[in-house]
Amino acid sequence: MFHQSFHRSLLCSRRMQKMLQALYVESRAGLYFTHFCEQSGNQLWVNAIYFWTDLQHYHELFYQDGLDPYRVQREAQLLYSTYLFSSARRSFGVEEEIRRKVYDRLMPAFEELFDGVEEYTLNILLEPWTLLVNRDKESFQQVCVQEEVRCIESQEYRELLSLCEESERQLKWEKQCVSMPFSSSITPCSPFSKDPHASDSWSSVSPNYQGYRLGSLLRHRHEIGHFMSFLQNQDASIHLTCWLDLEQYRRTPQKDKAIRQKRSSLIAKKYLNREYFFGSDSPATTEQQNDILRLAGGLERLKLDCLSNPVVVEVQDIVRNHIEKTWLPLFLSTAEFTERQRHKPKLQAAGRLSEHVYRRRRTRREAWKAEGLWMTSFKEILLFRRILLNPVTCQQFQLFVSLKGDFLENDVLFWLEVQRYKDLCHSHSDEATIQRKISTIISCFINSSMPPALQIDIPPEQAQHILEKRCELGPYIFREAQVLCSSACV
Repeated sequence: MFHQSFHRSLLCSRRMQKMLQALYVESRAGLYFTHFCEQSGNQLWVNAIYFWTDLQHYHELFYQDGLDPYRVQREAQLLYSTYLFSSARRSFGVEEEIRRKVYDRLMPAFEELFDGVEEYTLNILLEPWTLLVNRDKESFQQVCVQEEVRCIESQEYRELLSLCEESERQLKWEKQCVSMPFSSSITPCSPFSKDPHASDSWSSVSPNYQGYRLGSLLRHRHEIGHFMSFLQNQDASIHLTCWLDLEQYRRTPQKDKAIRQKRSSLIAKKYLNREYFFGSDSPATTEQQNDILRLAGGLERLKLDCLSNPVVVEVQDIVRNHIEKTWLPLFLSTAEFTERQRHKPKLQAAGRLSEHVYRRRRTRREAWKAEGLWMTSFKEILLFRRILLNPVTCQQFQLFVSLKGDFLENDVLFWLEVQRYKDLCHSHSDEATIQRKISTIISCFINSSMPPALQIDIPPEQAQHILEKRCELGPYIFREAQVLCSSACV
């Protein structure tokens, strides 16, 4: 009985996921599913699909440039009066408890206001979706399918075949080189061949510290001093001081123009010159150096103008990659570092976020930023909110992210505090209480007295925007920051 129940729930989940994928492209598919619901004559299905479509327009209001609170509130009230009110003209039987919950939280209207109604709607739409899919399957099975296989040795196929053979020969040659007794003197070219220490340096690092990166050391402040001493002994401390000075400049508020100009000039004079970044021993390749010059508008503008944030971020990434590929593994494999970790009471697992996961998170965030969307799946958003709003699963998730490092645990705590702030707004508390809550959140996560000032995964520009516009943004002051933190955790 349990197995059958689990199988049904799993099948329902898969159907739901496929239906969601179809609904998100419904407007580009000629409203095929909407027409099916309309032609069925079932008014419940029609009202449900109309509500879901209108709800997506409501969600889009939160991702447009310049959030308009008045328009958001008006759309929320329109949705409630059209679909959820007891005598609404397009009612589709939403339960009283769900309707009451929406009504109580209607002022101010946040993005997740209709989450419960949306889930109820999707459960209704699952029935017509299943009928539509089964009908299409039956239609497809009536079509005669004739399989025909043709093998054509085209020019493209011959080129691919030759490339495959060449790759196999190259792989065999590399294996032979590695197996030679004195292979260290005939090491094939690698991305780190620029530095003699870089090749295969991570192999000597203990598996416990394979996931360490520069951010891991920054969280373990006592290790940064040891790392700096190690680099000084290797005459390589300029890499770390360059990264730290760039980080200090990047975190300098835009309004402090004099300080930013002074720090920019010092960075350009000390690092962005022929002796370091644009020299023969630069951590950047020639192509990367040219890219930085193009991005900055030339070497002269780089020296005279205030450094732009894109230039700073790119240079930081190059220097950080050089440190992590060349010097960090050497430091982690020293006997002194191992001895210090052995005497610690508990192994710190914060730095075990693997490079693969780091790159995947970064790629996803850049993709969301480029498309103007932070998350694409309603199921992901709803599941994430459910996990954090349940005290048991929330505690388990906090423990899980605490082992992953970065600011993930702070992201979760920030998300929870913003939800409490929203509840405070809905309770119609006095303005002084709400402002105290805002100040507490800002002082803990966005402008902390403990370095670094920014304790969550949002861009410095976003943090500065919150600090400057806190009086103008009203109840939506933390909306974008909360979405960004959600994206970092999903």
